[in-house]
Amino acid sequence: MAMDSPSIPNIVKAAKAQTKRDLAKARTRHALLKSALQLYSIEGASGLSMNKIAKGAGIAQPSFYNHFASVEALQHELSAQLKDNYLSPMRMAWVNMLKDYGTLTKAQFNQRCQHCLTMIFDAAFQNVELFQRLIEDSLRYGSTVEDKGLGSLISEIQTEWTNIFMLGLQSTECSFDRYEVNLCVDVAAAQVHELILGCHQQRYSQPQAIAILSENFDALFSRFFTKELQRINS
Repeated sequence: MAMDSPSIPNIVKAAKAQTKRDLAKARTRHALLKSALQLYSIEGASGLSMNKIAKGAGIAQPSFYNHFASVEALQHELSAQLKDNYLSPMRMAWVNMLKDYGTLTKAQFNQRCQHCLTMIFDAAFQNVELFQRLIEDSLRYGSTVEDKGLGSLISEIQTEWTNIFMLGLQSTECSFDRYEVNLCVDVAAAQVHELILGCHQQRYSQPQAIAILSENFDALFSRFFTKELQRINS
């Protein structure tokens, strides 16, 4: 004899229950990521134990495995989210500024560069303790060790900056070598990181730091376009 099909009310009830479970799981997963971020900002990588993360999220430690396979897996997801949240709002602004560089007046370049730099500074100061921890870990681990989770985030972001700058230069049909862009990004990143920390220590204001950086970036970028003009005229 054929089994009776489930009634529509029961199907709806089961679907609602599944939705509630999914929402609860998503909230707990978010709480774990938030807890890990807070711990890392305060204690660094040494604070990222499964027990501390679970406790901060308000769950029992064994329940951690319902959401992440390991602390390392959580770090990689958190790192990917932070990188995307940081880069997404400013990626095209930098690409377009480089694309237009050859046609911009000095005043126009300074205005657009300072706008882009302000986004970087504002992102760092949303959680300056986190920013400091990320810088410390990037110096501690370097760029040669893989699978460092949050410890590799600064290195990964600089790689993304290299790709962004290359995209901007390619749109102008400038010729360049990747090592030149890597050097440019390393110099620019070192300056930005140092001046963000200087602002945090109140040695100077954010507008003063950004004004200096804008002048320095103009000199960095002009090298590529001067080189291209020399190539065309030779």
